[in-house]
Amino acid sequence: MSGLLPLNERLNFTYQADHKNVQNLPFHSHELAEIYYFHQGKCTYFIGDQILHLQPGDMILMNGLTLHCPKLFRDQPYVRSTLHFDQAYFQRIFETMGYSTMLATFTQVKPLRLPFRGTEKEEVETYLKRLNDCKPLRESDEFARFQLAFMDFLAFLSSHSDKHGDRPSSYMSQKEKTVQAIVGFIEANYQEDLKLEAIEDALHMSKYHLAKVFKEMTGATIFKYLYQRRVNQAKIEFLLHQASVTEVCYQVGFNYPSHFTKVFKQLTGLTPEQYKRQAVAE
Repeated sequence: MSGLLPLNERLNFTYQADHKNVQNLPFHSHELAEIYYFHQGKCTYFIGDQILHLQPGDMILMNGLTLHCPKLFRDQPYVRSTLHFDQAYFQRIFETMGYSTMLATFTQVKPLRLPFRGTEKEEVETYLKRLNDCKPLRESDEFARFQLAFMDFLAFLSSHSDKHGDRPSSYMSQKEKTVQAIVGFIEANYQEDLKLEAIEDALHMSKYHLAKVFKEMTGATIFKYLYQRRVNQAKIEFLLHQASVTEVCYQVGFNYPSHFTKVFKQLTGLTPEQYKRQAVAE
């Protein structure tokens, strides 16, 4: 929670991490906003109901709450940098400076892809290298200098967000289209008592085929994704509203509070009651 995070946990930076030979990373979400930059290799990125075929120089700006994961490929490099930051904390700083819309992109549910090429790509990578050079300051009394370098980078990205925006997705395979259709159906119906048969009827494909393709492409089962989506929405409800745990349980599609509690704790490490108490304290 933003008001409870220690100072040096409000901004986390991983530079040029290489996950070669790791094929499947799980769908996940988090409350910290994220800046994701793809350096090199091969990656198909699943985020919400979008499937992005990334190229070196592509950047994704996201609020973090949208479910996302990369699809990696055997014997292909996967090098990326990520910045996770406490959006509310930095929003307060920018507001005092008179720039209240600096982080507007990160408030949107839909992520934004920025394709940097040529000299702009070099400029982005210069910013990232400078942040990496400043990273030791994060653990020192000079943490403010690291924050200022990051805020300068945010200002640079803000000036490019409107200019570039997102580009249409490149060609998708039939399997990718199937995954996108499944995620789209879940997004529209996750609050219902959803069964595989409903997805089968809606997409006119065998539920066994749908389950196999989804697992192959994402590394997760359809129901694992569904539960993550429901828990993700429950977290949003606890953060924004004062509804009871039982009310939220039914709102997000669970039939039984005990099942809701079990799944919520498996995915977050906290019970819904514990998470809600943190949200209220915040």
